[in-house]
Amino acid sequence: MPTSIFVTRERRAWMRLQTHTVVFDRDPEFARFLTNASGSVLTILHIWVADVAAGPAVIRHYLGSVRHCACGGWMSRWELYRLFRQAKVTAGFVGEGTHTFRARLSSLLRDYFHEEKQIDT
Repeated sequence: MPTSIFVTRERRAWMRLQTHTVVFDRDPEFARFLTNASGSVLTILHIWVADVAAGPAVIRHYLGSVRHCACGGWMSRWELYRLFRQAKVTAGFVGEGTHTFRARLSSLLRDYFHEEKQIDT
């Protein structure tokens, strides 16, 4: 059984590419822009690895972040490559098999963005 877990933090941004306008979720006006069809909502997921072997979770490693656009499920391929390369290195640090660790990360991403899609529709 793995002694590490993934810890995530989500950030969202509304973007209109034509005018290079970005409104982040911490902006008080963000809720108003969510319903504006002239832009799209981008989710940025930051992922850390925490050790849970000895009591409360302690964050040990930052894996990276990946962007996902609600406008059709677009994800940055290069960010995914970078994330999974980092996962290979981090698996060695936490003492878990590379294949198992990357499979857990893949499952996390699939579940996370599948749930988000279900909530948005």
